[in-house]
Amino acid sequence: MTNKVPFSFIVVIGLMLFALFFGAGNLIFPAMLGQSAGENVWIANAGFLVTGVGLPLLGVLAFGFSGKDDLQSLASRAHPVFGIVFTTVLYLAIGPLFAIPRTGNVSYEIGLKPFMPEGLGSTPLILFTIVFFSITCFFR
Repeated sequence: MTNKVPFSFIVVIGLMLFALFFGAGNLIFPAMLGQSAGENVWIANAGFLVTGVGLPLLGVLAFGFSGKDDLQSLASRAHPVFGIVFTTVLYLAIGPLFAIPRTGNVSYEIGLKPFMPEGLGSTPLILFTIVFFSITCFFR
């Protein structure tokens, strides 16, 4: 029995995968990497393709071919405790430990720091972060 996948579903999944593989980091980082690599540009490019495209693609393929519905059930194939620990660590790393603080820091570095005088320390960053995430939570 074959299931017909709606075209809108294919478009949504395609856009999600595009965003996964071609985020802002993949737009800015390769050019900077190539410029910094100098004569070793091909080695740097190969390393970027393996780590920035190849490994995420393998992860998507592994999840797709596994037939599992969620990450915890996929990771539980190794061991049930590993499934819980791995999923918890991964979700914490993606959100509150790295991505959320980076969002506040990049917003400050690009939006406010160029207009601030030198030598103020971290106080403006802390105040900006509190205001930024308060506004973000208010308009979610």
